[in-house]
Amino acid sequence: MKTKEVKVELLIIILFLFGFNNYIQAQELDPYQFFPANVGDRWEYTYAGPDLFYSIARDSIDTKDSSRIIFYDTWTTYNPIKSRYPLYRIDKNYNVFNDPLRDNRHLYKLDAKVDEWWIVMAAERTVAKVLDISQTYIFGKLTTVKTIGFYRLAPGDTVINENSILDYWEKLAYGFGKISRENGATQPLLLRGCRINGVTYGTVDVKEEPRSIPSEFILYQNYPNPFNPTTVIGYQLSVTGHVTLRVYDLLGREIATLVNKEEQVGKYEVKFDGGGLTSGVYFYQLITNQTMKTIKMILQK
Repeated sequence: MKTKEVKVELLIIILFLFGFNNYIQAQELDPYQFFPANVGDRWEYTYAGPDLFYSIARDSIDTKDSSRIIFYDTWTTYNPIKSRYPLYRIDKNYNVFNDPLRDNRHLYKLDAKVDEWWIVMAAERTVAKVLDISQTYIFGKLTTVKTIGFYRLAPGDTVINENSILDYWEKLAYGFGKISRENGATQPLLLRGCRINGVTYGTVDVKEEPRSIPSEFILYQNYPNPFNPTTVIGYQLSVTGHVTLRVYDLLGREIATLVNKEEQVGKYEVKFDGGGLTSGVYFYQLITNQTMKTIKMILQK
């Protein structure tokens, strides 16, 4: 009788410790680690087309909600010239948004549980859902992987049902980020290697990264926009020459001269501080020897 009681007590202790250990592990998981975003991190992917390369060049803080804007350099084996763009925005609630300057798609909810879903982009009736959370080995390291399905809802529907179409699914690995994207029809996008926080995993091209040589004149939309009170204006020059960058109000009065000098071919960023101005619409204008472009921005206090 005592032997049975001892066995039962031992079983209870084992189950308790097992459950407690799992609880502790779950508590220790930082949702942000499903989408690492350290400056200098790099990912290399293979798929049906050319190999894809992503490297985090820098980040900035959105003054509206303190979210992080992540600027990536991207290039391929076919086109080795790097292109830099603010590809993602990560907020304080574990949400990741793609293309924040345009579509601002709610791509990931990093703390989502199995069967939890969210709207990716209402205008396109696209939603995402966590299909599975499991553990597997990635580059020899045991880690947690989330599988997220991306659906298109049928017209008139507001939830995922039998009429919804699963367009594709992605896997996010804890400590690695996106490791795959599949649709069941074409060759999947697969992570070949990465460098996260200075540590290299898998196969990473060790050759020097390509230089970014601008081939055209571009004046970018300021970011953030609307802003309060500071914003960043970016532009790239394809030829060397004299450059002026000025800010004007709605009446065409000059507010500030940000640049007025000779500049070489390359990419530039200038910070504008509207702290002494009233809320409203303003314009910034870039003039070079070859062209002129003006873009609207909004100061919202």
